[in-house]
Amino acid sequence: MSDIEANKAVARSYMRAVEEGDVETIEALQHPDCQWWILGHGDMSRADFIASVKGGLLSAQKRTAEVIAITAEGDRVAVEVRGEMVFPDRVYRNDYHNLLIIRDGQIVSGKEYMDTRAVAEAFSAGESGQ
Repeated sequence: MSDIEANKAVARSYMRAVEEGDVETIEALQHPDCQWWILGHGDMSRADFIASVKGGLLSAQKRTAEVIAITAEGDRVAVEVRGEMVFPDRVYRNDYHNLLIIRDGQIVSGKEYMDTRAVAEAFSAGESGQ
């Protein structure tokens, strides 16, 4: 398997772990020094990112993370994802673009872009998100 195909496999495994709420795999696929940048939040450490993911993923009753497309070159993998999280009081849907830098089978850097209006509507107090 080429490095590019191996990196794409890591990205797919990561998205599958997100969908399954598999925090152990999410953590294992990230290098200990992994850094994140999230649209609307800015820079995040690995620990802060994982805490944020746990808070959202584990409180959702159902999650989907449908990979629409993956493009890779060198250690950079771009992943388009259509996501949905079902909570007791709302449904959050969004489209994402993740740019992952993958080395030696682990994510060392991630950038996540999404529709910030969808985030605000789903997670603002008093909003149903549906």
